[in-house]
Amino acid sequence: MNKFKRNFLPAILLLFAITGVDAQSVDRFKVMNWNLRLDVAVDGPNQWKYRKDGVCRLIKEESPDILGVQEPFHNQVTDVKKGVKGYNYVGVARDDGKKSGEYSAVFYKKSRFKVVGSGTFWLSETPDKPGSRGWDADHNRVATWVILKEKQSGKEIFVINTHLDNAGVKARTEGAALIMQKTGELYGGRPVILTGDFNSPDTDQPYRIITWPENEVVLTDTRVKAGDAASGPSFTYTGFKGSNDEPEYIDFIFTSHEFRVISHLIFDCRKGDLWLSDHLPLITVVELTK
Repeated sequence: MNKFKRNFLPAILLLFAITGVDAQSVDRFKVMNWNLRLDVAVDGPNQWKYRKDGVCRLIKEESPDILGVQEPFHNQVTDVKKGVKGYNYVGVARDDGKKSGEYSAVFYKKSRFKVVGSGTFWLSETPDKPGSRGWDADHNRVATWVILKEKQSGKEIFVINTHLDNAGVKARTEGAALIMQKTGELYGGRPVILTGDFNSPDTDQPYRIITWPENEVVLTDTRVKAGDAASGPSFTYTGFKGSNDEPEYIDFIFTSHEFRVISHLIFDCRKGDLWLSDHLPLITVVELTK
């Protein structure tokens, strides 16, 4: 081996070790989805102030490239940003389009991505009107989207995150349809990732609308795509320990056909006396195939 090769190879290996990027991982992304549960005093020992350190610790340990979160108030979004270094987020609160109310924010690794464009729309008949509530919904709901450019490869992906209504059947159905309509208008031919708490299982109409094969953007449930590589419990909503709520599978990550799913995990983080949320996080590893 000549002198150039002796000096060059270790330098390249060191660079890859520092950046965490190699030839196989440039097109590979770890995506995490988690309803963090809003910060309310009624939760008592499960209130956010007791959970936030554990939430941040788990996110740091998993180190997702992209993280969709539902329900956090502004203080919770800020806590995650401060507690998990190296991330930024896009999104606004649903009540006023600023800082009032819950977010459906998208966090991303600053070292890996550059934001090309982003926005939030309301799941209502007037999606551009901040605070608007749609159909029979109990609450106003939003979807936040972002176009992320991977710095190493220059490839762009479209990510959208949402939280459908807990009570309004029509609101969930119309909200899912609006999300797919807007995605078709905004994605610009890019690969798509959709995360969220859909408040409905895979047997309900919102799921069928999102995965309808005639959509402008055809999406597939990553747990289904993962096949034998899917692991974890068969539910995502648990309520807190001691709750009478029955576990439900209502949180999903969907991707377009450009992604191959390497693995899918529903992370069971219900250990100890303190549960980190009333939902379990989903973690999937996907890879662009073209």
